Amino acid sequence: MAATSAGAVIKRHPFPSNAEENARLSALRAYRVLDTGRESRFDDLTRLAANICEAPISLLSLVDAHRLFFKSAYGVDFREVPYPDFCCGHAILGRDVFQVHDAAADHRFADHPLVVDGPRIRSYAGASLVTQQGHALGALCVADRVPRSFDPRQLETLRILARQVMCQLDLNLQAMRDPLTGLYNRRQLEESLHREILRARRTGAPVGVMAIDVDHFKQINDTHGHEVGDCALRAVTEELTSCVREEDIAFRTGGEEFVIILPGVGRAALRSRAEAIRRMVEQARISAGKDSLKLTVSIGLASFPSYGDTGQPVLRAADAALYKAKAAGRNRVMMCALKSTRNPAANAV
Repeated sequence: MAATSAGAVIKRHPFPSNAEENARLSALRAYRVLDTGRESRFDDLTRLAANICEAPISLLSLVDAHRLFFKSAYGVDFREVPYPDFCCGHAILGRDVFQVHDAAADHRFADHPLVVDGPRIRSYAGASLVTQQGHALGALCVADRVPRSFDPRQLETLRILARQVMCQLDLNLQAMRDPLTGLYNRRQLEESLHREILRARRTGAPVGVMAIDVDHFKQINDTHGHEVGDCALRAVTEELTSCVREEDIAFRTGGEEFVIILPGVGRAALRSRAEAIRRMVEQARISAGKDSLKLTVSIGLASFPSYGDTGQPVLRAADAALYKAKAAGRNRVMMCALKSTRNPAANAV
Protein backbone atom coordinates (compact mmCIF):
# COMPACT_ATOMS: atom_id res chain seq x y z
CA MET A 1 0.00 0.00 0.00
CA ALA A 2 1.20 3.55 -0.70
CA ALA A 3 0.34 4.93 2.73
CA THR A 4 0.23 3.60 6.26
CA SER A 5 -0.94 4.73 9.65
CA ALA A 6 -0.81 3.37 13.16
CA GLY A 7 -2.93 0.26 13.51
CA ALA A 8 -3.41 -0.20 9.78
CA VAL A 9 -2.98 -3.54 8.09
CA ILE A 10 0.20 -3.18 6.01
CA LYS A 11 0.47 -4.95 2.68
CA ARG A 12 4.04 -5.22 1.45
CA HIS A 13 4.87 -4.93 -2.22
CA PRO A 14 6.41 -8.12 -3.61
CA PHE A 15 10.11 -7.52 -4.19
CA PRO A 16 11.32 -8.02 -7.77
CA SER A 17 12.92 -11.18 -9.07
CA ASN A 18 16.67 -11.46 -9.37
CA ALA A 19 16.45 -10.92 -13.13
CA GLU A 20 14.35 -7.79 -12.72
CA GLU A 21 16.64 -6.41 -10.03
CA ASN A 22 19.76 -7.15 -12.07
CA ALA A 23 18.25 -5.31 -15.03
CA ARG A 24 17.37 -2.37 -12.80
CA LEU A 25 20.89 -2.22 -11.33
CA SER A 26 22.41 -2.40 -14.82
CA ALA A 27 20.26 0.54 -15.88
CA LEU A 28 21.26 2.51 -12.78
CA ARG A 29 24.97 1.92 -13.31
CA ALA A 30 24.75 2.82 -16.99
CA TYR A 31 24.01 6.40 -15.96
CA ARG A 32 27.44 6.61 -14.25
CA VAL A 33 25.98 8.76 -11.49
CA LEU A 34 26.83 6.67 -8.42
CA ASP A 35 29.71 8.00 -6.30
CA THR A 36 29.73 11.32 -8.12
CA GLY A 37 29.77 14.78 -6.57
CA ARG A 38 26.97 17.21 -5.94
CA GLU A 39 25.62 19.22 -8.89
CA SER A 40 23.65 22.45 -8.66
CA ARG A 41 21.03 21.27 -11.19
CA PHE A 42 20.02 18.44 -8.85
CA ASP A 43 20.46 20.48 -5.67
CA ASP A 44 18.04 23.05 -7.10
CA LEU A 45 15.41 20.34 -7.57
CA THR A 46 15.71 18.92 -4.05
CA ARG A 47 15.58 22.43 -2.58
CA LEU A 48 12.50 23.20 -4.66
CA ALA A 49 10.84 19.95 -3.56
CA ALA A 50 11.52 20.78 0.10
CA ASN A 51 10.15 24.32 -0.23
CA ILE A 52 6.95 23.36 -2.06
CA CYS A 53 6.26 20.38 0.20
CA GLU A 54 7.18 22.43 3.30
CA ALA A 55 9.54 19.68 4.42
CA PRO A 56 12.89 20.10 6.20
CA ILE A 57 14.50 17.23 4.24
CA SER A 58 14.60 16.35 0.56
CA LEU A 59 16.73 13.65 -1.06
CA LEU A 60 17.58 12.50 -4.56
CA SER A 61 18.09 8.89 -3.55
CA LEU A 62 19.53 6.23 -5.87
CA VAL A 63 18.85 2.66 -4.74
CA ASP A 64 22.01 0.61 -5.24
CA ALA A 65 22.28 -3.09 -4.36
CA HIS A 66 23.20 -2.57 -0.69
CA ARG A 67 22.94 1.16 -0.06
CA LEU A 68 21.12 4.38 -0.78
CA PHE A 69 23.35 6.91 -2.52
CA PHE A 70 22.19 10.52 -2.30
CA LYS A 71 23.11 12.45 -5.43
CA SER A 72 21.59 15.47 -3.72
CA ALA A 73 20.55 15.99 -0.11
CA TYR A 74 18.78 19.01 1.34
CA GLY A 75 18.55 19.34 5.13
CA VAL A 76 21.03 16.52 5.92
CA ASP A 77 24.74 16.17 5.25
CA PHE A 78 25.29 12.43 4.60
CA ARG A 79 26.07 11.02 1.15
CA GLU A 80 24.92 7.42 1.55
CA VAL A 81 23.45 4.97 4.06
CA PRO A 82 23.16 1.16 4.13
CA TYR A 83 19.97 -0.08 2.55
CA PRO A 84 18.12 -2.37 4.98
CA ASP A 85 14.62 -1.92 3.58
CA PHE A 86 14.10 1.84 3.95
CA CYS A 87 11.28 3.86 2.34
CA CYS A 88 13.15 4.62 -0.91
CA GLY A 89 13.42 0.90 -1.62
CA HIS A 90 9.63 0.65 -1.42
CA ALA A 91 9.11 3.80 -3.47
CA ILE A 92 10.79 2.23 -6.51
CA LEU A 93 8.40 -0.74 -6.46
CA GLY A 94 5.45 1.38 -7.51
CA ARG A 95 4.93 4.05 -10.14
CA ASP A 96 3.00 6.52 -7.99
CA VAL A 97 4.17 8.53 -5.01
CA PHE A 98 4.89 6.29 -2.02
CA GLN A 99 3.85 7.78 1.33
CA VAL A 100 4.50 6.91 4.94
CA HIS A 101 2.52 9.03 7.42
CA ASP A 102 4.33 7.86 10.57
CA ALA A 103 7.44 5.73 10.11
CA ALA A 104 7.75 5.11 13.85
CA ALA A 105 4.34 3.39 13.79
CA ASP A 106 5.11 1.37 10.63
CA HIS A 107 6.68 -2.03 11.35
CA ARG A 108 8.67 -1.89 8.09
CA PHE A 109 10.60 1.23 9.13
CA ALA A 110 10.18 1.70 12.87
CA ASP A 111 13.61 0.24 13.70
CA HIS A 112 15.50 1.85 10.83
CA PRO A 113 18.45 4.06 11.88
CA LEU A 114 17.09 7.01 9.91
CA VAL A 115 13.93 6.79 12.01
CA VAL A 116 15.37 5.85 15.41
CA ASP A 117 18.48 8.04 15.18
CA GLY A 118 19.22 11.25 13.30
CA PRO A 119 17.54 12.73 11.36
CA ARG A 120 14.56 10.90 13.04
CA ILE A 121 12.35 10.74 9.96
CA ARG A 122 8.67 10.25 10.77
CA SER A 123 6.85 11.08 7.51
CA TYR A 124 7.94 10.45 3.95
CA ALA A 125 6.80 10.90 0.34
CA GLY A 126 8.85 9.67 -2.62
CA ALA A 127 8.26 9.77 -6.39
CA SER A 128 10.18 7.08 -8.25
CA LEU A 129 12.73 7.96 -10.94
CA VAL A 130 11.78 5.75 -13.88
CA THR A 131 13.70 5.31 -17.14
CA GLN A 132 12.02 5.13 -20.53
CA GLN A 133 12.53 1.35 -20.37
CA GLY A 134 10.61 1.18 -17.09
CA HIS A 135 13.53 0.72 -14.66
CA ALA A 136 13.21 2.59 -11.37
CA LEU A 137 16.58 4.04 -10.37
CA GLY A 138 15.59 5.64 -7.08
CA ALA A 139 13.31 8.34 -5.76
CA LEU A 140 13.01 12.07 -5.34
CA CYS A 141 11.65 12.26 -1.82
CA VAL A 142 10.75 14.64 0.97
CA ALA A 143 10.68 13.83 4.68
CA ASP A 144 9.63 15.46 7.91
CA ARG A 145 10.46 14.88 11.56
CA VAL A 146 6.80 14.83 12.60
CA PRO A 147 3.93 12.58 11.46
CA ARG A 148 2.03 14.24 8.63
CA SER A 149 0.42 13.85 5.21
CA PHE A 150 1.40 15.73 2.07
CA ASP A 151 -1.45 17.34 0.16
CA PRO A 152 -2.34 16.45 -3.46
CA ARG A 153 -0.74 19.63 -4.87
CA GLN A 154 2.56 18.79 -3.17
CA LEU A 155 2.46 15.19 -4.37
CA GLU A 156 1.81 16.28 -7.96
CA THR A 157 4.75 18.69 -7.75
CA LEU A 158 6.92 15.85 -6.49
CA ARG A 159 5.94 13.77 -9.54
CA ILE A 160 6.79 16.66 -11.88
CA LEU A 161 10.16 17.27 -10.25
CA ALA A 162 10.99 13.56 -10.41
CA ARG A 163 10.38 13.65 -14.16
CA GLN A 164 12.72 16.64 -14.38
CA VAL A 165 15.40 14.67 -12.54
CA MET A 166 15.09 11.93 -15.16
CA CYS A 167 15.32 14.51 -17.97
CA GLN A 168 18.61 15.72 -16.51
CA LEU A 169 19.92 12.18 -16.10
CA ASP A 170 18.94 11.29 -19.68
CA LEU A 171 20.62 14.40 -21.08
CA ASN A 172 23.76 13.52 -19.17
CA LEU A 173 23.63 9.94 -20.49
CA GLN A 174 23.27 11.15 -24.08
CA ALA A 175 26.30 13.40 -23.65
CA MET A 176 28.33 10.43 -22.39
CA ARG A 177 27.50 8.09 -25.28
CA ASP A 178 29.03 7.71 -28.73
CA PRO A 179 26.08 8.06 -31.14
CA LEU A 180 27.32 5.41 -33.61
CA THR A 181 28.13 2.55 -31.24
CA GLY A 182 26.27 3.48 -28.05
CA LEU A 183 29.47 2.99 -26.03
CA TYR A 184 30.73 5.62 -23.64
CA ASN A 185 32.79 8.31 -25.34
CA ARG A 186 36.34 9.45 -24.70
CA ARG A 187 35.22 12.23 -22.35
CA GLN A 188 34.08 9.59 -19.86
CA LEU A 189 37.24 7.47 -20.00
CA GLU A 190 39.51 9.35 -17.62
CA GLU A 191 36.73 10.05 -15.13
CA SER A 192 35.60 6.42 -15.11
CA LEU A 193 39.12 5.05 -14.76
CA HIS A 194 39.86 7.50 -11.94
CA ARG A 195 36.72 6.36 -10.13
CA GLU A 196 37.55 2.67 -10.56
CA ILE A 197 41.11 3.19 -9.32
CA LEU A 198 39.86 5.03 -6.22
CA ARG A 199 37.55 2.08 -5.53
CA ALA A 200 40.40 -0.38 -6.15
CA ARG A 201 42.62 1.45 -3.66
CA ARG A 202 39.98 0.95 -0.99
CA THR A 203 39.53 -2.74 -1.75
CA GLY A 204 43.06 -3.72 -2.80
CA ALA A 205 41.77 -5.07 -6.12
CA PRO A 206 43.45 -4.58 -9.53
CA VAL A 207 41.95 -2.75 -12.50
CA GLY A 208 42.68 -4.03 -16.03
CA VAL A 209 42.72 -1.85 -19.14
CA MET A 210 42.51 -2.95 -22.78
CA ALA A 211 43.38 -0.58 -25.64
CA ILE A 212 41.87 -1.99 -28.86
CA ASP A 213 42.36 -0.94 -32.48
CA VAL A 214 40.60 -2.37 -35.57
CA ASP A 215 43.33 -3.48 -37.98
CA HIS A 216 43.56 -1.83 -41.43
CA PHE A 217 40.32 0.05 -40.86
CA LYS A 218 41.24 2.80 -43.33
CA GLN A 219 41.29 0.21 -46.12
CA ILE A 220 37.70 -0.76 -45.27
CA ASN A 221 36.53 2.84 -45.60
CA ASP A 222 38.55 3.41 -48.78
CA THR A 223 37.39 0.18 -50.45
CA HIS A 224 33.77 -0.18 -49.30
CA GLY A 225 32.82 3.33 -48.16
CA HIS A 226 32.03 4.88 -44.80
CA GLU A 227 28.60 3.25 -44.51
CA VAL A 228 30.22 -0.20 -44.51
CA GLY A 229 32.89 1.16 -42.18
CA ASP A 230 30.18 2.23 -39.74
CA CYS A 231 28.62 -1.26 -39.97
CA ALA A 232 32.03 -2.75 -39.19
CA LEU A 233 32.43 -0.56 -36.09
CA ARG A 234 28.97 -1.52 -34.86
CA ALA A 235 29.80 -5.19 -35.43
CA VAL A 236 33.02 -4.87 -33.45
CA THR A 237 31.04 -3.15 -30.71
CA GLU A 238 28.63 -6.10 -30.57
CA GLU A 239 31.55 -8.51 -30.17
CA LEU A 240 33.09 -6.37 -27.43
CA THR A 241 29.87 -5.99 -25.47
CA SER A 242 29.17 -9.73 -25.72
CA CYS A 243 32.48 -10.37 -23.95
CA VAL A 244 32.26 -7.85 -21.11
CA ARG A 245 30.78 -8.31 -17.67
CA GLU A 246 28.23 -5.98 -16.14
CA GLU A 247 30.94 -4.22 -14.13
CA ASP A 248 33.23 -3.69 -17.15
CA ILE A 249 33.07 -0.34 -18.98
CA ALA A 250 33.59 -0.07 -22.75
CA PHE A 251 34.45 3.14 -24.62
CA ARG A 252 34.89 4.24 -28.21
CA THR A 253 37.83 6.63 -27.92
CA GLY A 254 38.48 7.41 -31.59
CA GLY A 255 37.60 6.42 -35.14
CA GLU A 256 38.42 2.71 -34.82
CA GLU A 257 39.82 2.79 -31.29
CA PHE A 258 38.23 1.30 -28.20
CA VAL A 259 39.14 0.97 -24.52
CA ILE A 260 37.69 -1.41 -21.94
CA ILE A 261 38.13 -0.95 -18.18
CA LEU A 262 37.89 -4.23 -16.26
CA PRO A 263 37.59 -3.75 -12.47
CA GLY A 264 39.04 -6.57 -10.38
CA VAL A 265 40.91 -8.19 -13.29
CA GLY A 266 44.63 -8.91 -12.87
CA ARG A 267 47.27 -9.54 -15.51
CA ALA A 268 46.63 -13.23 -16.20
CA ALA A 269 42.85 -12.90 -16.46
CA LEU A 270 43.27 -9.72 -18.48
CA ARG A 271 45.32 -11.51 -21.13
CA SER A 272 42.83 -14.40 -21.24
CA ARG A 273 39.88 -12.03 -21.67
CA ALA A 274 41.70 -10.09 -24.40
CA GLU A 275 42.50 -13.27 -26.33
CA ALA A 276 38.84 -14.25 -26.19
CA ILE A 277 37.84 -10.88 -27.67
CA ARG A 278 40.51 -11.11 -30.37
CA ARG A 279 39.31 -14.57 -31.43
CA MET A 280 35.63 -13.58 -31.47
CA VAL A 281 36.30 -10.59 -33.71
CA GLU A 282 38.49 -12.68 -36.00
CA GLN A 283 35.74 -15.29 -36.39
CA ALA A 284 32.97 -12.75 -37.04
CA ARG A 285 31.79 -11.93 -40.56
CA ILE A 286 30.58 -8.46 -41.48
CA SER A 287 28.16 -8.00 -44.37
CA ALA A 288 29.33 -5.55 -47.05
CA GLY A 289 26.74 -5.80 -49.81
CA LYS A 290 27.27 -9.11 -51.59
CA ASP A 291 30.58 -9.61 -49.80
CA SER A 292 31.53 -10.20 -46.19
CA LEU A 293 34.43 -8.64 -44.34
CA LYS A 294 36.91 -10.36 -42.10
CA LEU A 295 38.07 -8.09 -39.30
CA THR A 296 40.86 -8.41 -36.78
CA VAL A 297 41.91 -6.30 -33.82
CA SER A 298 45.15 -5.56 -32.03
CA ILE A 299 44.98 -5.23 -28.24
CA GLY A 300 47.37 -3.65 -25.74
CA LEU A 301 47.07 -4.43 -22.03
CA ALA A 302 48.05 -2.77 -18.75
CA SER A 303 46.65 -2.71 -15.24
CA PHE A 304 46.56 -0.82 -11.96
CA PRO A 305 48.62 -0.86 -9.77
CA SER A 306 51.34 -2.63 -11.79
CA TYR A 307 51.73 0.17 -14.32
CA GLY A 308 51.05 3.29 -12.29
CA ASP A 309 49.26 4.81 -9.32
CA THR A 310 46.78 6.81 -11.42
CA GLY A 311 44.83 6.38 -14.61
CA GLN A 312 47.07 8.28 -17.01
CA PRO A 313 50.19 6.07 -16.76
CA VAL A 314 48.03 2.94 -17.00
CA LEU A 315 46.38 4.25 -20.19
CA ARG A 316 49.78 5.19 -21.63
CA ALA A 317 51.08 1.71 -20.86
CA ALA A 318 48.12 0.07 -22.60
CA ASP A 319 48.58 2.35 -25.63
CA ALA A 320 52.30 1.50 -25.77
CA ALA A 321 51.48 -2.20 -25.76
CA LEU A 322 48.90 -1.63 -28.52
CA TYR A 323 51.49 0.06 -30.75
CA LYS A 324 53.84 -2.87 -30.18
CA ALA A 325 51.08 -5.31 -31.16
CA LYS A 326 50.44 -3.42 -34.38
CA ALA A 327 54.15 -3.16 -35.18
CA ALA A 328 54.56 -6.91 -34.59
CA GLY A 329 52.01 -7.77 -37.32
CA ARG A 330 48.57 -6.95 -35.83
CA ASN A 331 45.81 -9.38 -34.80
CA ARG A 332 47.53 -10.07 -31.50
CA VAL A 333 47.48 -9.24 -27.80
CA MET A 334 50.46 -7.71 -26.00
CA MET A 335 50.98 -6.83 -22.34
CA CYS A 336 53.10 -3.83 -21.47
CA ALA A 337 56.29 -4.86 -19.65
CA LEU A 338 56.32 -4.17 -15.92
CA LYS A 339 59.67 -2.43 -16.13
CA SER A 340 58.08 0.19 -18.42
CA THR A 341 55.93 1.82 -15.72
CA ARG A 342 57.89 5.09 -15.86
CA ASN A 343 58.31 4.99 -19.63
CA PRO A 344 55.59 2.73 -21.02
CA ALA A 345 56.70 3.29 -24.60
CA ALA A 346 60.02 1.61 -23.85
CA ASN A 347 58.86 -1.99 -23.87
CA ALA A 348 56.00 -4.43 -24.26
CA VAL A 349 55.85 -8.18 -24.10
